[in-house]
Amino acid sequence: MIFFEFSSKLLNSTFQAAPIGLKNITDPSGKKFTDDKRLILGNYGEIHFPVVCKHVSGKNLTDVLDTGFHILYLISDRFKLALEENKLNGWKTFPIILLDKKDNPIEGYHGFSIIGRCGLLDYSQSRTIYKQIVPDGPLWLYRKGYQFHLNEWDGSDFFLPKGTYTICVTEKVAYLIKKIKFTNVSVNNINDIEISEEDISTDEKNMRLSDEWLTD
Repeated sequence: MIFFEFSSKLLNSTFQAAPIGLKNITDPSGKKFTDDKRLILGNYGEIHFPVVCKHVSGKNLTDVLDTGFHILYLISDRFKLALEENKLNGWKTFPIILLDKKDNPIEGYHGFSIIGRCGLLDYSQSRTIYKQIVPDGPLWLYRKGYQFHLNEWDGSDFFLPKGTYTICVTEKVAYLIKKIKFTNVSVNNINDIEISEEDISTDEKNMRLSDEWLTD
């Protein structure tokens, strides 16, 4: 099977709207969660809806909008309808009020949560490469590509590997996005993803420290 990473293109020209009033929550066991993580994961806790999202930059309204929180996106009616019509799963939406810079409401957008899951990322079969980031600079160690254990994947079309903020999707999702040409969205084969050894070490540390937030 072929899998892809899903993300926005992070274009400066794209309309970006930040959620207002998000807060930290401490549950009875003492665990602390931030509302942005709860929205990303679809574990809404005590969040009050609709979530107000206010313009902060850009002007172009696209199918996927950034919010300033990593992988917390807003999606258009067109994007949502296509996912529904093609029976793609592993996601859900939450109600928002989207405001422009003059506080005028903009219709046709939804908050986007990822509820599919899989296990830890596996870099053991990754290809080792060296990259020179700046001319005449040192060589940095990178890994190209990664995998995950299919027996720990719940079969969803949209899913988050354990302990990460990486949205992975199936080939069906990638095909649909390319076919319909949704705007401000990128899908890249996970076998082509390059990540520095330093970032891998940070990811692995975060995976060990944050197991609970994918099972909340």
